[in-house]
Amino acid sequence: MHADRPGPETLTHFEDARLNEISGMACSLREPGVLWVHNDSGDKPRLFAVGPDGKTRGILEITNAIARDWEDMALVNIDGKPWLLIADVGDNASVRDDVVIYLLPEPDPADFADQPVMRVTAPSVMPFRYEDGPRDCEGVAIDPINGKILLISKRTEPPVLYSLPLLTQCDDDDGPYVAQRINPVGGIVAPTAAEKLIPGRLGIYRSQVTGFDISADNRSAAVLTYGNVYIYNRPVGERWTDVLTHPPVRIPIKGLPQAESLCFDENGSTLLLTTEAKQPPLIRYRLR
Repeated sequence: MHADRPGPETLTHFEDARLNEISGMACSLREPGVLWVHNDSGDKPRLFAVGPDGKTRGILEITNAIARDWEDMALVNIDGKPWLLIADVGDNASVRDDVVIYLLPEPDPADFADQPVMRVTAPSVMPFRYEDGPRDCEGVAIDPINGKILLISKRTEPPVLYSLPLLTQCDDDDGPYVAQRINPVGGIVAPTAAEKLIPGRLGIYRSQVTGFDISADNRSAAVLTYGNVYIYNRPVGERWTDVLTHPPVRIPIKGLPQAESLCFDENGSTLLLTTEAKQPPLIRYRLR
């Protein structure tokens, strides 16, 4: 199903010149309006806290992390406390045996007023492998009801959903964990013959998954590709592993030639997107 919605609206631009390859983004659960973002491969193991004006508020360095190819992040409430997830899961050649999930409590962005750089240690370091061999992945989200981390493969046709346990206390010596294959993701439209002729990633790559998020109210999931956003709405009581097999609502995206990041706002009514670029725009779609 294709949805025509008002927008998109450009809210601001990320002003920090260091944020030129954003591949992960999540809305703070401690301070509405603040975004946590990180770059793609090649950067330090750090997150940027960005205010609604597009200006960097501060930097969070993860002292026990390595940023080989960070591709997505998420935020979730666990026992009433917000936690950040960072996914070092990029694997263009599908050869990595060292993909890792990091989980840590979300610090208070207000603390950056006193210390522009904060350094923390992640209490959960989860090295893992896929049960059916290495996979490239850029879409990771959290199913808080069932205590699962959900991952969607990028370069497979169709994309495939995988699952890991959500563990807030573990050490990398405990792994590797095994991501279980669940099922193909429904409704991701392959490019048409005409679309394949479009230059760049909006052509032959437009159906590859580059982002994934589940709203804080657990009602909606969004899957991002280079060409579209797919919205999956969850009936009460249904599991996400089943919901993601159903036909979604498709929203064509515009003005984002290399869209690799999306997240819901704190109440799930708005979807935010950005792209890899210098001073990239922050785009809003109103969903409810």
